[in-house]
Amino acid sequence: MAADPETPDRTSPSPPAASGTAALPPPPPGAPSIRKKPSIADIFVSLKMRDFRYLTLSTLAAGFAQWAKQLALFALAYDMTGSAMQLATVAAFRGIVGTVVAPFGGYLSDRYPRRAVIVLSTALDVALAAILAALVIADVAEMWHVYAIALGGGLAQSINQPARQAFVYDVTTDETLQNAIAVNSMVQNISRVLGPSGVGVMMAVWGVASALVALVGLQLVAIIATLQISRVTRQVQAERGSAASKMMGEGFRYCWEDKRILGLVLVGTIPSLLVYPYIPFLKIISEEVLNQGNAGFGMLSSMMGWGSLIGLFALAYLGRVEGRGRLMLGCYLIYGVLLVGFSASSTYVLSLSILAIGGIFHSVAMALNNTLLLQSSRAEMRGRVMAVNQMTHGIQPLGSFLMGVAITGVGVQMGIGLFIASATVLFALFALAWGSVRRM
Repeated sequence: MAADPETPDRTSPSPPAASGTAALPPPPPGAPSIRKKPSIADIFVSLKMRDFRYLTLSTLAAGFAQWAKQLALFALAYDMTGSAMQLATVAAFRGIVGTVVAPFGGYLSDRYPRRAVIVLSTALDVALAAILAALVIADVAEMWHVYAIALGGGLAQSINQPARQAFVYDVTTDETLQNAIAVNSMVQNISRVLGPSGVGVMMAVWGVASALVALVGLQLVAIIATLQISRVTRQVQAERGSAASKMMGEGFRYCWEDKRILGLVLVGTIPSLLVYPYIPFLKIISEEVLNQGNAGFGMLSSMMGWGSLIGLFALAYLGRVEGRGRLMLGCYLIYGVLLVGFSASSTYVLSLSILAIGGIFHSVAMALNNTLLLQSSRAEMRGRVMAVNQMTHGIQPLGSFLMGVAITGVGVQMGIGLFIASATVLFALFALAWGSVRRM
């Protein structure tokens, strides 16, 4: 039978190789291209960039510092009053100021060099923590001091975070941005996993003042690391002369008019209002449902962080993925389904496992959401977009209050389950209705 003239005759000898090279047979028609398997170096490729390495160190120190502040404030409030309502009030102070001040933080992030915004806002946090540490050491601290530091610390954080998130874009490249966000999120979850336990031991041995002293030291490390970052980045500052109110209004209008950005912000609002509020009630789950006490409460609180590390490591390993919008929405949906299962679980090991697996999907969804927000935003609007996105986290205290009302009425498992089931339905409806995000 005659050979197909368009198909190579695989029985004939190969032509001689060029001098110094080995002859390789051509790949068969339609064969997939061979992709190099990622190495450990590829997984952390963004850390090859000097400025991003310093930003990562700054973020790690700041993450541990935030846990030290949170636990110290809660411990002081409880020691002074013995009231659970005071704990909720301190948390609400931080959340409310975060929502109100975040747009101004976005304005500062776009109007001025983000390096300077991060350093100065962190310095404010250091000064406040040092004052409270001195008051506690002198044994003259009062409850209004705790409120004042919670309010001031929330102000500093609301200015710091939009700049810090947008700064990830400034010190990386388009090719390494997704990897950088995954690595940055890994660092934040390391502080989430190790911070509470480390600070808890410190306060048990040396008292609450030790956590505040550690907070000052950690934030100083964050400042020093940030100052090592080059003054020249790819940040595009907004034009001079615009009023703050006008620039903040432009940020809201831009987010509203760009349907992709609006969709990304809205889908991130769903868990803030309907899912994350379950976290304070893990204490009740541990005590009344799983019968594990404080030890179980600590384990339940950390499992989502462990799962998040796995998910972010996998995302960094995969590198740039196609269909990121669909992947993000799918991960949000699976996250919701898993946590509905958690709300129904009465078995300790099963509950821990569900939270860890849920953390995998949640971390991938959040990292992709941040990546798409940063890449989709105009350069001069990036800080304000991240500030609007940060505002969604400020509604968590409202969700916690409403979930608390539901728990009081129908019990902890049913109350949490109803909220998370509602979130899961909204994730599914959003995925079907918001095509511009789905196609990203």
